Amino acid sequence: MAVSENVERSAASEVPERPDFFASLKLLMRYGEGAKPLLVLSALLATGAVVLELVPIWVVWRLVIALIDGTASAGLFASYALIALAAVIAGYLLMGLALGLSHVAAFRLIHALRLAMARHLARLPMGWFAGRRSGGAKKLIVDEPERLEILVAHGLPEGVSAIGTWLAVTIWLFAVDWRMALAAIVLAPVAFGLMLSAMGRTSRMVGQYQAAGERMNGAIVEYLAGMAVIKIFNRSGESLGEAATAVRDYAAIETEMGRQFVPRGALFYTLVVANICVILPVGMLLMRSGTLNLTGLAFFVILGANYSQPLLKLFNLFHNMAHISMASTLIEDVLGTQTQTDTGKRIELPNREVKFENVRFGYDAHEVIHDVSFTAGDGAVTALVGPSGSGKSTLASLIPRLHDVWEGRITLGGTDIRDIGIDQLMEEVAFVFQDTFLFSGTIAENLRLGKAGATEAELHAAARAARAHAFITALPDGYETKLGEGGAALSGGERQRLAIARAILKNAPVIVLDEATAFADPDSEAAIQEALSELARDRTLIVVAHRLHTIMGADRIVVLDQGRLAETGRHGDLVAQGGLYARLWADYTAAQAISLRGNQAAEAAQ
Repeated sequence: MAVSENVERSAASEVPERPDFFASLKLLMRYGEGAKPLLVLSALLATGAVVLELVPIWVVWRLVIALIDGTASAGLFASYALIALAAVIAGYLLMGLALGLSHVAAFRLIHALRLAMARHLARLPMGWFAGRRSGGAKKLIVDEPERLEILVAHGLPEGVSAIGTWLAVTIWLFAVDWRMALAAIVLAPVAFGLMLSAMGRTSRMVGQYQAAGERMNGAIVEYLAGMAVIKIFNRSGESLGEAATAVRDYAAIETEMGRQFVPRGALFYTLVVANICVILPVGMLLMRSGTLNLTGLAFFVILGANYSQPLLKLFNLFHNMAHISMASTLIEDVLGTQTQTDTGKRIELPNREVKFENVRFGYDAHEVIHDVSFTAGDGAVTALVGPSGSGKSTLASLIPRLHDVWEGRITLGGTDIRDIGIDQLMEEVAFVFQDTFLFSGTIAENLRLGKAGATEAELHAAARAARAHAFITALPDGYETKLGEGGAALSGGERQRLAIARAILKNAPVIVLDEATAFADPDSEAAIQEALSELARDRTLIVVAHRLHTIMGADRIVVLDQGRLAETGRHGDLVAQGGLYARLWADYTAAQAISLRGNQAAEAAQ
């Protein structure tokens, strides 16, 4: 729970207390290069539609004048009706084209932004992902960029339309009578002053709002993903508690934001449409003084009463921008996160010896690897063993730079791995994880992650070497069998053999194994051990071992204890020394001899 709270506090700290309302526009300027011509054309078409929107208002005013003057006729009404109809149809066509172009531009922007995020995330160190819930990540990468579509596809043409209409109407009003124009617009500044005040009161809470939303997403996704475990242990109520708390916290923040906004916001909506209450009294006074005629009053009643409509449209757009900008700020934060250093160099390596030199490393401020030095010989098998939590897997993860060391260095062929380009390092090192991850595509697609252009013959050869060909061909669709999420239809041993086949296809000279047989049954373990022997041939192999009998023949065994190097040597020598490894071996062999049912019988006999 403490870790979760730390993550949530960290997430909240990444969100600014007050939103940058133009963050989404800045993001658009950076990643909307291919969309800019379409957006310019869309804005021009929307401007044309604005001009046509004013034609029906002008038509109504002219007809009112004709009625007052007594010059109205059926022919006049018909001709003006045709003008208004033509303007409405043309305006809709122009706005439709503007929206169509802006939608295409929006989709291009989202495409470019998601690609940029995917590339950037791939270059971030693994430590950035530690502790981040999948729900929050999905919201950041999938949901948040989608919200930009509202701004680009609708905001731009509708914003141009609103601003253009407001400017045109304002100029028109002042051109007819400046006194009545002031009466028409006098409430607008007051209303928008109230709105800005209301938004200012709620903007202080946007950081909490965004963090609560991310926490709620993460908690719900985690609850659903862990449903099987929750049911087995009958903890549905307790496990739902965190998700329910997250939902309540989110609702509480939204409710508080509503309380802060509503008093001034409601007054805004009242005043912004109340200018007719000023236009009519002022107009009557001016008519009584003889400085305004009936047609002038009619003009301001028709046009001035709708003066605030484009301002309302602008406000709604600005309000959406506030929420979208919160998402844009988070995206900017991710894109601004320092990526893992990459020299991009390709270096000629004389051998594939892996050497740790006074390596220190930890997570956040907690150091877990303390001044470790050892050498994994070129073409040799080096095993990392030690009690649970001794830092074996962490140490192995430093070799392919899943994390970077704090101090010291790791060399490959005598060169610091940080000086080797990441592309080359990934070619040199293959990593078989203890917890195998398979994508939801076909078996062939998963294997080709090791070698994108692998032929069918190469797939079959790698699968045979990994002792996987037999079970693959026994499946209804063979290599074209779709695995589903995580390859859940396969056993743990089968998933591991696919991971090994993938590593064989990669044909990297350095192999790091994070105990590939930890969760395998005896039959699978034997097959996996054969596959590992094939994989390790003529390669530098570094293996994290929990089952000690699997590394008895290792060229070097590195024993770790609480992140420190305890001892090194071969199996026989270490057992003879009587140190930590000897105790681990004694415990391991004793555990193999234990019979649970036999113990129960012995206890019953006593």
